[in-house]
Amino acid sequence: MDRFQADWHRFHPNTHPVGHLLRQADGWNLTRFHLLPDNRKAAHDHAELRALLDRFNTVATAALGEGAPCHLVALQSPNQDKRHRARMERLKRRYDLIPGWEFHSTSDQLSYIVCAGEVTWTTNGFNRLLLHIYQTDFWDIMWMNRDTGAIFRPYDAGADISQPTPNDLIARISTFYGWLPTGGMGFINFNQAQMATARFQVTKPCAEAIQRVIAAQTK
Repeated sequence: MDRFQADWHRFHPNTHPVGHLLRQADGWNLTRFHLLPDNRKAAHDHAELRALLDRFNTVATAALGEGAPCHLVALQSPNQDKRHRARMERLKRRYDLIPGWEFHSTSDQLSYIVCAGEVTWTTNGFNRLLLHIYQTDFWDIMWMNRDTGAIFRPYDAGADISQPTPNDLIARISTFYGWLPTGGMGFINFNQAQMATARFQVTKPCAEAIQRVIAAQTK
């Protein structure tokens, strides 16, 4: 846990590790991909669920890196019910997650205990956990690359990712722009200090997808 807390503060010194609040944080290169059609939260059949799992893995591997050393992070909070606490205990045992860092978040007025353990990201290596996240058995589970600070934070049918630089984030968006959410559900945030020296080019379809997200984001 001490190593995770030190690594988190090294890469994200002004933000607590609360996944659903990352969108509000300053200084991040962050976006969201929604991995089911029409902004749906549920797969229609087994084939679509299989495709969702494949997309979770594809985005995570692009964001974190295959074989990357990572911290797996889960949060405990007093408002979690008995069933969720039991699931959390099983998760902690399975991945040897150690609780230790406690803090109070003024953003949502909740107290949290961070549970973290060291894992290696491998494609299809966490499908069971990803299915639990899809089924909303867990939320705010995150993987953080220990060397770069990159984040993969899946939710029921998509994922938020952060990257070390604006260029890295644009590279991910250029690959997966077809999965940017529509209807005002998406966002693209950049570290403004890093943007002063960032230079990148994107294809016309990618640029149009980015513009749609930014336009909806600013309304």
